[in-house]
Amino acid sequence: MVNLIFLPHEVLEEIISLLAPRDIISLTSTCKFFHHMKLSDKVWALSCYRRFQIKLHTKGEFAKKFYCKVLCQYGRFLGLWNRHADCYGGLLHIKYADGKLCAFELQLPKNPYISNPLRPKIVFSIELDEFDKISIKCCINPLQKHPCTLSYGKKALTPRSPASYYLTRECEISVENSNHHDSVDDLEVWLSEQSDYLGELSSSTRTQMIYKYMVLRQMALKTHYSRLVLPKRCCYRVPIQPGLFKGTYSSHGLELILLNYEEDVNKVKAVKISGDPNIPAGQVTFRADLPFCMHLTERQQTSFENIESIQAASSDVEWYELPTPQPFTVPYNCVERYQPVPNYCKARFHGFGQIAQEGFREPSFVEGHWIVFNEDLFGFLWTSLHALSMFHRVQEEFTSST
Repeated sequence: MVNLIFLPHEVLEEIISLLAPRDIISLTSTCKFFHHMKLSDKVWALSCYRRFQIKLHTKGEFAKKFYCKVLCQYGRFLGLWNRHADCYGGLLHIKYADGKLCAFELQLPKNPYISNPLRPKIVFSIELDEFDKISIKCCINPLQKHPCTLSYGKKALTPRSPASYYLTRECEISVENSNHHDSVDDLEVWLSEQSDYLGELSSSTRTQMIYKYMVLRQMALKTHYSRLVLPKRCCYRVPIQPGLFKGTYSSHGLELILLNYEEDVNKVKAVKISGDPNIPAGQVTFRADLPFCMHLTERQQTSFENIESIQAASSDVEWYELPTPQPFTVPYNCVERYQPVPNYCKARFHGFGQIAQEGFREPSFVEGHWIVFNEDLFGFLWTSLHALSMFHRVQEEFTSST
């Protein structure tokens, strides 16, 4: 048996780099040989890459310092998080960038451009200062960065909600001194960033958007986040792979949903990541049953009256055994924003979409059709609302949670 201490230094470093960073620290405490052994920073960089999938530079022992002081404590926060902001929700992505951990709020593109990418906006950063001490700063206003704190623990956000684990960011300055509003300029600029249909909005819809602006501005001082784990790629035959999608919701603008399968992939469910006063974030927006597939002619789709006359029934064949591609036509009396809508679809299913009064009062499910066009695009036809919501897959890649 070969004694490790007699191996060449470069071979020993290659072996040690296979260990997790925490284990490297433990190794240096086992004996005098490993305690006094001078490991190159490349060992720490390679070990951190294998553990966190991030690439650290090796100048001035940066990799070792960054792991021991930053990643060791905050590396577990890498990945995606649900933002808790009243009914609106949102998505936060924590990743390594430019020598620090950066938390980006992933804002939706302008309505109705669902195929456009998400817009990242930095919220806070964790880095080493010139004295190699941890510095956590709120970056909502890039012209006035200031200290903030991060905490992680079990709590209940409201008296009626169950306790769960949350990451909380809180600014160390008051509302009067934060100047967070400078980062989004004024209200009119913020509104113009949300939609191309401002001139068509009713007074009540505009009031709702102003309220949303005020809520998000206030919550910039203290925000709670809960971990979001994306579903894995489905190994069964499904109409479309699960994942995050951007969708149109009439006067509410664009919203973010998470599509996933359940019950042996016979059922699909879409949950809101961002929400609105009617159906808030965290609630189901629609669901569908794969056995209830169908094939409609163009004539059957010309009006909602024709579509509503079709009774939901379980099909005698699997959805992938129906003729494809199927013709697709938007009913003449349909409200929809996305253009152009494809003339053919891959599959179509009976489903149910959730509606409610403002404040999520009197929620109920109404009939609808889930229409899959391709691997990145699908729609939900709200038959009772005479509306079509279109959804496009989020294409960005995200740091895996650790």
